[in-house]
Amino acid sequence: MKNLPIRILVIVGALSMAAIVVVQIFWITQVMDRQEEMFDRSVQMALRNVVESLCEINGNDIPSNDPIDQLSKNYFIARTNYKIDLSSLDYLLKAELQKRSIDLDYEYGVYDCQSDRMVYGDFVELNSKQGKVQPAGKLPKLVNDEYYFGIFFPGKTAGLVNMLGIWKVTSVLILIILIVFSYALFVILKQKRLSEIQRDFVNNMTHEFKTPLATLQVSAEVLGNEVKEPRQQKYTEIIKSELVRLEQHVHQLLKTSMLDHQVMANEQIEVINCLETMGQKFERLHPGKLHVQIDLPPKTAVRGDRVVFETMVYNLLDNAFKYGTAAVGFTVRREGRSVLIAITNHGPTIPPQERKKIFHKFYRIHQGDLHDVKGFGLGLYFVKQGARSMKGKVTLVSQNNETTFTLKIPIDEA
Repeated sequence: MKNLPIRILVIVGALSMAAIVVVQIFWITQVMDRQEEMFDRSVQMALRNVVESLCEINGNDIPSNDPIDQLSKNYFIARTNYKIDLSSLDYLLKAELQKRSIDLDYEYGVYDCQSDRMVYGDFVELNSKQGKVQPAGKLPKLVNDEYYFGIFFPGKTAGLVNMLGIWKVTSVLILIILIVFSYALFVILKQKRLSEIQRDFVNNMTHEFKTPLATLQVSAEVLGNEVKEPRQQKYTEIIKSELVRLEQHVHQLLKTSMLDHQVMANEQIEVINCLETMGQKFERLHPGKLHVQIDLPPKTAVRGDRVVFETMVYNLLDNAFKYGTAAVGFTVRREGRSVLIAITNHGPTIPPQERKKIFHKFYRIHQGDLHDVKGFGLGLYFVKQGARSMKGKVTLVSQNNETTFTLKIPIDEA
C-alpha cells in the first residue's frame, strides 16, 4: 500500500470514530437531561400529593401557592405551614414515590421551628440492586422560619445512568468498535512498515545480485571455452543454465518492484514482431510443442513498457510448459479495439477456489511436499499488474484438463 491511501484511511477512520463518539455523547446528554427533567417533575408531583395528604390528615388548609422548591440537583423541600409528623411523612413519602416508580434511595428530614434545626428522619433504601449509596446524615435548613420537610437523593446521578437502558448497550458497543478499530489501525500500520522493510530488502538484494551474476556468467563463458573434457563441459553447461535461471528470477523481482512503484516506460510496441520473437524463443526451447497462430493486421501496436509486455507473455508461456503435459497453444487475434493473446495448455485443472488466489503476490497452489516446479509465485502476479498498467486485463478458464490464460490489451490507434 502507498502512503496516501493509508493516510486517507487513518484520517477518515479517526474523524468517523470521533464523530460517532461526539454524537453518542450528545444523545446520551440529551437523554440524561430528559430523564432528569421527568424525574424532577415526578418527585415534585409526589411531594405535592404528600403535602395535600398531610394537610387532610391534620385538618389543615392546603397551601394556595406551590409548596415545592428544588434547592439543588438532588434536594427538594415542601412547605406545609403546619407541624409535620415524621411517621405519617415516612408512610406517605414511600407510597407516593413507589406510586410513580421512583425507586432511588433517599433520606428525609423535618424542620423544627422551636429548636430551629432540621430533625433528621431516616435513610430509605428502595432499590437494593443499586450500588451502595452513603447517606448525608444531615440536611441543610432554610433561612426563613416556616414548617417544611426536605428530601435528598444522594444517588440520583447513578440512578439516572441506570435508567439509560439501550443507550448503555450502544455506548459499550461503540467503545468495543473504537478499541477494535484502533487495534486494526495499529496492525495495518505495523504491516505496512513490515511490507516496506520486505520490499526494500528484496530490492536491495536483487540489485546486489546483478553484479556477481554478471561476473559469474562471464567466468562461465570463459571456463566453457577453456575446458575440453566432456565431463567438465557438462558441468559448465549446468552452471550456465542455472545462472540463466537465477538471472530470470532476479529480473522478475526487479520488474515486479518497478510495477509496484509504477516506474515504467510508455512506448508504442509492435505486437507481431514482439510475439513472433517470443514464439521463436520457446520453439527452440521446446521443439514441436508450441502451436503458434497469429491473426493480426500488420503494424498492430499497443502502448506500454516493452519489457513488461514481453515478460507477461514469457511468464504465461513458461507456466504453460511447466504445468502442461502436452503441446501449448499460442493464439493471437484482434477483437474490437483490443488484442487477445490466448495461451492454452493441457494438464491438471486449476481448482475453482484457487483461480483468484494464483494472481496474488507470492502465492502458489499448495501441493503438499512436492516441489517439482520451482518459482517465487510472482509470475501471474506480474501478469495481472502488467496488464493493469497497460489498461488491459487477464482472464482464466480451466476445465476438462485444459487451462487457458487470455491477455486483453487495448490497441494503440494513435
